[in-house]
This record gives sequence, structure tokens and C-alpha cells, in this order.
Amino acid sequence: MKKGIFFQIVVIFIILLGWNLLHVGYQFQKDVFENNISDSPMMILSMQEDVLEQLKLRIEKKNYISDIIIIQDSVIAQTLISNYDLDDSKETLKSYILPTAMQISFVGEKFQIEQKLELERILLEYTPEVIHYFDSAKWQIAQNKISILTNGYYWGFGGFILFMLFISIFFRIHFEMKSNTFWKIFHSSGGHFGKRRKQFFFKSIHLAFIPIILNLALYYALKYFQLLSVEIDYRFFGIELLTIVISSLFAGLALGENLK
Repeated sequence: MKKGIFFQIVVIFIILLGWNLLHVGYQFQKDVFENNISDSPMMILSMQEDVLEQLKLRIEKKNYISDIIIIQDSVIAQTLISNYDLDDSKETLKSYILPTAMQISFVGEKFQIEQKLELERILLEYTPEVIHYFDSAKWQIAQNKISILTNGYYWGFGGFILFMLFISIFFRIHFEMKSNTFWKIFHSSGGHFGKRRKQFFFKSIHLAFIPIILNLALYYALKYFQLLSVEIDYRFFGIELLTIVISSLFAGLALGENLK
């Protein structure tokens, strides 16, 4: 394989590696923010346990809810005694009627503004029998960070597409033009006129698939040895492949008559 095509494969591989690091970095940081949401459950209190049971049946199958736990009043009393060393007040606490609590844990990835508003509308129907406590400020901060992160990711994603197109087209044209003298001698010596176009096509296949395969092999190796916990959507590899193919098409059009 000639030095020119080898150099282009290395350059495309490095660009793809950076592109995939963008995917990994975005997903890793997004998971951190979403875990912050998952780690912030909603607490609901009610003096009527049957109301909480009804509410649980109504919302437990929502895809943005990961778990619902109902905590009996006796458990709450025991927790207060244990956490605050209230053994001397045990009998006093038992004499009080404490509310039953329900803890709702969320799937951070899916508990967004639409889902939060939906849950709040449902809870409103059970007012005043239930009172809910949720750290909305922490949830909003996480949502804002995810929004900023996603916007930055889209800008970076678009930047990599443009950079890949520019570099790929530039190098294809550059190395093809450098070989013009060779092809002129080849044709004047009676060489087949379609050979250059055919060779350009096979080079395009090498440039499209070898860097992608190397990146896929690296990704699967990291996953196999459990060195990478983040998943990359396979569609991203398809977009990367499509970008390289498009660059070859544009380069071919730009070269035009030179590929005879």
C-alpha cells in the first residue's frame, strides 16, 4: 500500500478517534448529571396509607420511575429513634400518629420537564391528602447542565463532520494531483484509461473501512476488558462511515477529468 494512502488512513483514524472520544466524553458526563437526578428521590407524606397505595398503583409503571417504596409510620418512628438517639423518647414518639411516607426514585435519563410536570399534575389530584418534597433546584441545575452539554456536543459533532470532510477531500485531491505525472506516462505507454478511476474507487474503500474497523476494534477491546463503561450508539459509526464516503464522492467530482 503506497505511502499516500497509508498516511490518509492514519489521519482519518486519528480524526475518528477524536470523534469517538467526543461521544464517550459526552455520554460519560451526561450519565453523571442524570445520576444526580436518580440520586434525588421525591418524598411523599400522607396520614392515609390507602391514598399512597392508590397513588403507587397509578404511577409505578411510568417509564421515568425506577422504584417506589412505602415506609410505614412505625418504621419512621424507629428511624427517628435510631438516627437521633431518642431512646428516652421512644414511648412519647409511639404515642404520636406519624404519617406514612412514600419514596419515589427516578430514572435520571427519562425524568425531564414533561415527565416532571405530568407527575406534579397527578400529585395535585391527591392534594391535600398528600404532601410531597422534592429538590427541584437540584433537578433544574442538572437539566441546565445537560442542556449546555448537549448543545456543546452538537456543535462539536458538526465540527468533526466538517473537519473530516475538509481533510479527507483535501488529501484525496492533493495525493491524486501529485500522481498526475505517473498517470500521464502510464497512459502514453498504452495503459488502460479506466485504471486510474478503478484504483481511486478501491482507495476509497480502504479509506472508508480500514479506519472505521480499527476504531471499532479498539472500542470492542476496551469494552471486552471492561476499561470503558460508556456505550457508543452504533449509528455514530454509520455517520462516520457515511462522512468518509461523501468526502470521496466530492473528491471524485472535484478531480473530474483527472481520473480518466
